[in-house]
Amino acid sequence: MNRKEKQKWYKKEFEEINQVIKNKNFISYPDFLRIRNFKLQNSSVEDEEHIMEVTQEAFNLATSDKIEEAIEKLLELNGVAIPIASTILAMKFPNKFAIIDRIVLTKLGKNDWLKRYTTDSKIYLEYLNLMRKQAEERGLNLRDYERSLFEG
Repeated sequence: MNRKEKQKWYKKEFEEINQVIKNKNFISYPDFLRIRNFKLQNSSVEDEEHIMEVTQEAFNLATSDKIEEAIEKLLELNGVAIPIASTILAMKFPNKFAIIDRIVLTKLGKNDWLKRYTTDSKIYLEYLNLMRKQAEERGLNLRDYERSLFEG
């Protein structure tokens, strides 16, 4: 998406959100997410080509099980910390990668990781290995085990 296309999208998206909420006395959770995402997208300095290059390299690294390298590659994108990087990988490879999250870390009893999990790729590697091991021990796929901790 070039600059002109982005500007057109921002204008259209603003107008559409306005139409959805203008007669409401409150906004719903989906409305809130749409507004937040509009603002985040409006402030992104990443261009599409760079996103495509970085994610392609990260996916290639992830396919080779180069976990830390894949995470580090995604951290090259502006505004991406390890929780978003892990989400990108988990969306692409749900049976191979887990989303790191403070709720799950707390349930795993890994409170010592809470101060560094957003920036330390070694913590993500330890987290992922632990999650894979525990999922296997419970006879669950990684995504189902992760969701059970997050939701439970």
